[in-house]
Amino acid sequence: MGLQTEKNIAYYKEKMYYYREIAQNGLRDMIRFRLTYQSISSALFLLIATLPFVNRVSKLMGVVYLILFVRMVLRDRDFSLPNGHKWFLWSLGAVITIGFLTNSVDIIIGLKKVMYLTIFIALYYATLYFLQKGVITLKMIILSVVVSMGVYMVDGYIQFLFGYDLLFHNAISAGGVNGVSRNRNIFALAVFFFMAVLTYLMIEEKKRYSAFLLIGSTGLMLLTLCRQMWLASLLFFVIITLYRFKSLKRLSWKKLFVWGVLFSVFIWFLWSFPEVQQRLLSLESGYSSGRVELWREMLNHVSESLFFGHGFQSPLSIGGEKTIYIYAHNLTLDFLYDFGIAGILLYGLFVIYFLSMLFRCQDRQRKPYLLAMFVALLFVQQQLGGSMLIHKFIGPSILMFLAVVTYCCGSVAVVKRRENLLER
Repeated sequence: MGLQTEKNIAYYKEKMYYYREIAQNGLRDMIRFRLTYQSISSALFLLIATLPFVNRVSKLMGVVYLILFVRMVLRDRDFSLPNGHKWFLWSLGAVITIGFLTNSVDIIIGLKKVMYLTIFIALYYATLYFLQKGVITLKMIILSVVVSMGVYMVDGYIQFLFGYDLLFHNAISAGGVNGVSRNRNIFALAVFFFMAVLTYLMIEEKKRYSAFLLIGSTGLMLLTLCRQMWLASLLFFVIITLYRFKSLKRLSWKKLFVWGVLFSVFIWFLWSFPEVQQRLLSLESGYSSGRVELWREMLNHVSESLFFGHGFQSPLSIGGEKTIYIYAHNLTLDFLYDFGIAGILLYGLFVIYFLSMLFRCQDRQRKPYLLAMFVALLFVQQQLGGSMLIHKFIGPSILMFLAVVTYCCGSVAVVKRRENLLER
């Protein structure tokens, strides 16, 4: 027994040394902008790990990731936009331009928003391009989410138990665990991605550790006090259960046990913490944190510029007060108010395009999870405090997820040829 233990320790030490060497080489290559597997994988890992920060570090990693993408495209000259994508992007650009020209929108602010949206779209194509060339893998993306969010989960519980942020060494205020994002809604969205990945690993990959992490992340989701993400998570699990287990006979006792533990965790948190109870009761009462009033006011102003909207991210003063809203807490209303009927048509085509792609997906193992995540994210974007059009976490994370959807469904190719000339 002792000899076997020593062999296991030696094996894991060797493995850790191997991964440390890869990480060191990857960071060195990334800093030098060398086009190697290690540099691009390191950039991807750091981008995913820092996105929930929503700060200069996450912006820097996004820029580094895109620089490597542009360098590879210029070198290999094998990137090609599908015709349907070209049509959509040109149409979106035309609608935004007409909105600027027909409304008194601050051009500087407008161009800044356009720049962010352009970066988000570029992250979609960069991720899809790297996946289709085999430079990065789905396993790498999953590993990045699990490792980084595992650390942030521990930090979140420390925040809740001791009122202290271990990673940033700051005391935090009450009102829900906000993690490294400084915003409980954004942190809850990051936890949602974590839970979705863990569910896939537990059911499909049979990873035992994922069940324990899923239980921990479920508790953390409740402690964020983000009602929208509670509902989105519930919707995700309902779709997975209905789609993946159409018959109760396909549910093994182990899976039933895990679902039972998750439900028990929910009941325990609900019973133990008044904050969770209050937020849950506010759902029953219909309290919307002012969203319904905002939506009503925006709908009253839609007719002022019906066809091409009020311009990308036009500010709106509600009730004559000084508060200026730059998004509607509702993606559909964002498109309608900012881009008018033309924008709503583009938004509808966007949703139909990805839904049809998912329904036609031949990857039967991943299809239920991708479909459940897409529907849950579409649902939560109708009420979350941030828009995928401008928010520096919501936009990149959702569009990179859509790149994974496109890759798994295999219906669109952005790489002209399959040759791979990366340095080893």
